[in-house]
Amino acid sequence: MIAMAVLAVLTMGALATSAGAHPKLTSVSPVADVSSKVAPREIKLNFSEGVIAKLSGLELKEEAGNTIATGTPLNDPRNRKLLIVPLAAPLTAGRYKVSWHAVSEDTHRVKGEYSFEVAR
Repeated sequence: MIAMAVLAVLTMGALATSAGAHPKLTSVSPVADVSSKVAPREIKLNFSEGVIAKLSGLELKEEAGNTIATGTPLNDPRNRKLLIVPLAAPLTAGRYKVSWHAVSEDTHRVKGEYSFEVAR
C-alpha cells in the first residue's frame, strides 16, 4: 500500500513537471543568420515538443518590410515537432525576417523571430 502511494506521488510530480514545459525552437531551415545560395521552397521550424500546425505559423518579410506570401503550416507526418511552412514562390536574393508563433500540443504558446539570407 505504501509503495502504491509513493508511486502515485512520483507520477503526479512527473506530470506536473512536464505540463509546465514550453516548446523551445531547436533548429530552423533555412539556417538563421546564414547566407544560402539556394532559395528555399519552405521554412522548417523544429521544436522540443509537438506543435499544433493549425494554431501555429509565421510571417515572412523581405528587407524593405514587405510581407511574402506563405502557404498553410503543416506538421511533418512522421514528426509532430517539425512545423513546415511552404512558400508561395521561390525567394529572390536578399535578407528575410521570420516572425513565428507556435502552440504546443499541451496548448503553451511561444513566439520568436530570426533572419536568413539568400545569396545575391
